[in-house]
Amino acid sequence: MPEDKESAHSRSGRLFAALAALHFLAAPGRTLPGPDAFKPKDELPKRLQRLKQGMYDDLVLARARGGAHWKAASEVFRSIPSFLDPGPLSPHTISLKESADHRAGYDAQLAALKKDFPGLLP
Repeated sequence: MPEDKESAHSRSGRLFAALAALHFLAAPGRTLPGPDAFKPKDELPKRLQRLKQGMYDDLVLARARGGAHWKAASEVFRSIPSFLDPGPLSPHTISLKESADHRAGYDAQLAALKKDFPGLLP
């Protein structure tokens, strides 16, 4: 769960982690974004859009996969609204500070998911 005092960019990192984890849990052989996936000058709406577009398909795949992967994927999916701030993210490129905040949110949420679902996420 995000903390109320987090910046919008940190919360967007948490959202990105939840969407990436859902994608990862849906089918074998998928990977999570690594450190090289986060760059200053990114446009966050575009980054998030790539994962949001396949969310339904990821849920269907996770459901078919069943077991712990389905349980984790469905819980991750239910958590997504808690990361959505009112209003859209800026469509402009992000600064070094905003990129660092986004990455910190991603790392924090991924760590929380690894704790909640041991052995399912790398």
